[in-house]
Amino acid sequence: MGAGGKAYSIKWILLSLAILLLILMMIALGPSLTPFDAYNTYWDGYSEAASICLRPIYALPNNLANVSSIFIVPEDNIGKSLVTELLNYVINGGRLVVLNGNESFSNQLLSELGVGSRFTGNVIEDPVLNVINEKFPLAFIVSNPVIQTNATIIALDDATTIIINDTDVVDIAITSRFSTAGNSTGPFPVVVAIPVGRGYVILVSSPGMFMNSMINEAGNAEFLRALCGNGTALYLESTLASNPQGVVRAWLLIVYAYASTYPINYLIVIIPVVIIIAILLIKR
Repeated sequence: MGAGGKAYSIKWILLSLAILLLILMMIALGPSLTPFDAYNTYWDGYSEAASICLRPIYALPNNLANVSSIFIVPEDNIGKSLVTELLNYVINGGRLVVLNGNESFSNQLLSELGVGSRFTGNVIEDPVLNVINEKFPLAFIVSNPVIQTNATIIALDDATTIIINDTDVVDIAITSRFSTAGNSTGPFPVVVAIPVGRGYVILVSSPGMFMNSMINEAGNAEFLRALCGNGTALYLESTLASNPQGVVRAWLLIVYAYASTYPINYLIVIIPVVIIIAILLIKR
């Protein structure tokens, strides 16, 4: 192959790589279909919650000093290193909000954090105090030292009961006495805070309450602001149900993070110049 053929091949390789990168970016930046995803703009997404106070991330930053809360919906296995980071954050005074995604993964996380209380699969209904129908019960904020909020009532979706196995548990929200779960009657705690070290692990049995379709019901938006706190509130996307789009987005964000650091950012600027010079030399 002559010099012209080599240059032609390099051009096609570069063009193919550019097209592939463009396709990956279009996939990653498109609307998500994953429930509770901050990039999901449909009824079951968290895009409105993200616009209120949640900052979506795929990995915890090294410095958590200014992070007021971390939100997590466990729907996949959580690695030991992430659990350790979360535990250290809470012990040092942080606030970890665990929204019940998959009971198995949620309870596994609670166990590894040293929390004895557990989510159950017993769905709560309320035929008297609800929005829409009995499957969307109302819950009432009780006076507590952990969450300061102007919200008094929140609307739940697919909320489950919580088994309390810890001491010094702080009730934050409970359902009415008309609520039921199987053969049991309320009131049931649906948001509780467990002290761990100098911080709290906050259990929320209804992640659906912050979905786009529910965020504007009752005092849900105001309650979310209170859970977020006054600083930066992080939302871990990496623990949601696994999907190809999320994987592509995560990898692109990781690549972007590395590409933005010194001296890699300078090398990226120089590489195209080197390639152009190489092509010109091959042509000569």
